[in-house]
Amino acid sequence: MKNLLVRASICLLAIVGTHLSTAAQLDNQWDQGPKLYCGTDTTGFQGENGQLAVARTSGASIVGTVQIFNLDVPLNGITFGKFSLWAGQPETIGSVVGDTLRKVSVSTPPAVLNTVQPGSASFSAACCNEQMTLFKGKLYHAHYNDAIQQLAIDASGNSEVAQTYPQTDVVGMASDGSKIWISKWSEKQVGTWDPSTNVFTPVFSTSADAGALAWDVKSGVLWVGMLGGSIVPYNATGTQLGSGFQPFGSISGTIDGMAFVPARRLRARRLSYSELNGCRASSNGAPGCIPFC
Repeated sequence: MKNLLVRASICLLAIVGTHLSTAAQLDNQWDQGPKLYCGTDTTGFQGENGQLAVARTSGASIVGTVQIFNLDVPLNGITFGKFSLWAGQPETIGSVVGDTLRKVSVSTPPAVLNTVQPGSASFSAACCNEQMTLFKGKLYHAHYNDAIQQLAIDASGNSEVAQTYPQTDVVGMASDGSKIWISKWSEKQVGTWDPSTNVFTPVFSTSADAGALAWDVKSGVLWVGMLGGSIVPYNATGTQLGSGFQPFGSISGTIDGMAFVPARRLRARRLSYSELNGCRASSNGAPGCIPFC
């Protein structure tokens, strides 16, 4: 059983019941340059549905006006896949359990594409589910204040925990392609984390409690969310690159969900089923499976 679950952790099975009509929502041309998608736990802790703030970026600067979109579901930690966002929620809100995962489009306005329900061995629905990141075909998420977990999708299309790494104080997670970066919230630290050893290596400190992370690898910018609502750009050694911005204004909570979406242009077409739900199977994926992307 354990071996089956580990194999499942590197693949995403086609999710039953996906409405292919929503594929058109992913089909908008991304011709406005790179964008930073931002979320916060503030609305969730107030028992409300989430919001996504979308800001165009140019290196360490924000270009134009930040757009804020109201969603019809709760939202917390997010990360970018190949064509869409993976999103969670901080805890159980109303009748919606806290270990629910969703795929959200990067169209305007963003829309929920599908929902992944928790399986029998899924992660905790209790506070606080934080940011996620995709790294080498695997999806990791942070649960405050005790662990980082590698998630899998089982044969029924539900989420399961493939592996748990004891780690305290983690809120933010992001990948630069070669390493996973995490933030330690109350310790005000940002650094790298190695899943093969479960070792956190601090790189720099922040002025406020550190939340979500998002890498713009091409520009060498690591965006860091903070308690109070600020998002501040740094480089890989911790040099602050600008004053940052507050997409939701001053808030009581933390910016603990961010996803950087690089600039690209998609030709007008309907996305395939595999593109909507993940990536095409590769040589390291189990037969019939679609790796996380």
